Amino acid sequence: MTSPELQAILAAVPAGFADPAADYRAVRATMAPFHDQPVSDATDVDMLELGGVPCGRYRRRGRDTGPGYLLHVHGGAFVSCPLAVYHFYGEMILSALERTVILPDYRLAPEHPWPAAGDDCLAAYRGLLEAGIEPGEVVVLGESCGGGLALGALLQARDEGLPMPAGFVSLTGWFDLSMRGAVDGPDPFLSVDWVRNRGRDYTAGAVALDDPRVSPALAAPEALAGLPPLYLQVGQYDTVAPGALELARRATLAGVPVEMSGWPGMPQGWHGLLNAGVPEARTAWRDIRAFVDRRLPAHL
Repeated sequence: MTSPELQAILAAVPAGFADPAADYRAVRATMAPFHDQPVSDATDVDMLELGGVPCGRYRRRGRDTGPGYLLHVHGGAFVSCPLAVYHFYGEMILSALERTVILPDYRLAPEHPWPAAGDDCLAAYRGLLEAGIEPGEVVVLGESCGGGLALGALLQARDEGLPMPAGFVSLTGWFDLSMRGAVDGPDPFLSVDWVRNRGRDYTAGAVALDDPRVSPALAAPEALAGLPPLYLQVGQYDTVAPGALELARRATLAGVPVEMSGWPGMPQGWHGLLNAGVPEARTAWRDIRAFVDRRLPAHL
């Protein structure tokens, strides 16, 4: 049984939020009311460049933030949510996980199609390491489409010979843009064809939706070897959950440590409802905190 708080929010989601006929402009307009929330005075937000990519940095004002760094790749279906309206999410992660948070302001499709966003995520990770941050001090996170972007960037980093971070966390990440095995259900935020169309906005026909470079869940198991420990959270009603399940299966075959957490009754991206007082979001972040604490111990 979902909480009354979550039920009220889901009931208020506009009909047709995930209309497959919507173009990227309509998607931006539909998502806008969910973003650009205020940031409190308790958080210091400053901008820096990592690998030539503008990034937001989020730290506690007036007191120490915990050890380590969280590099988070935000969602927005590849086409929406520039960092200017996403600072609230950086603060939310900081509040939940008590580590310094970095959000890359990656380029958006369709103005900047594949591989722009993924290249920016890779450059930001590389820039962190070049700034003297040890890979063991970093956990990479990705939410929604940012999950696939972040994981793809780590695969590229591995291929370049860069060291892997301490861990990777997926918040209902998109790992298969072809949506193999997915069906439409009660998730109000996504539909199968809507996700495919956002994938087309991103790939612009340069690669197929089932290409492992944009759909890492479809990579051969041996191509996933060498990834850091993965923690994947999926919702029962999340339309993209089959991709996460397939990623977990193949990564496990490759010898990658995988933890997967399934959440009854949850749709895509329920983590983002923490500020709205949704208890399921609070519990999800608590579990992510436990993983991060194991990967980034206090003695760093």
